Amino acid sequence: MRKYALIFFVITAVAVACSTSSDSNAVVNVAAEEKKEVIAQLEATVEADSMRMDFNARKQLLSRYAEFSNEFRDEELTPEYLFRAAKLAVEMGMSKRAIEYLTNLHDGFPKYERKIEAAFLVGFIYENMLNDRPLAQKAYEKVVELYPESPWAQDATASINLLYLTDEQKIEKFIQQNQQENQNPL
Repeated sequence: MRKYALIFFVITAVAVACSTSSDSNAVVNVAAEEKKEVIAQLEATVEADSMRMDFNARKQLLSRYAEFSNEFRDEELTPEYLFRAAKLAVEMGMSKRAIEYLTNLHDGFPKYERKIEAAFLVGFIYENMLNDRPLAQKAYEKVVELYPESPWAQDATASINLLYLTDEQKIEKFIQQNQQENQNPL
């Protein structure tokens, strides 16, 4: 009799554990969907007020993107939200935060289709927003090293070649390239 009671207890415990697990997954899915709806509403508000540049709405949207990406790492939209957060952070003048989002995106989501672009944008932000050429060069070199066949690697190489030139030197270089292309058309 005790044997049957023990078996019954084990089967009941397993059944409860399985249903609790599926219940918690359902709760997570509902929470993720609710947060997606809030994000969509905030995106619509920010888009509608794009001329006004409502800082509070943008800040709130940025916060929601970050919360979502921290809470729902396995959701399909998480890397896209990180990319959007980086773009929004740049628009808001929060370049270092944008770099954090892009780095998190690149390192945490290896299958995301725009991860190479994210790696390149880290260098771009260092170069153009933060005026930190050594860190820009490191970021660009990372793109070239990790993705040598990518068009982003070509852009990174071009950026490295121009990184330490003055504006006048860049103009002179472009004039020379134009002249060469005009002399040697395909």
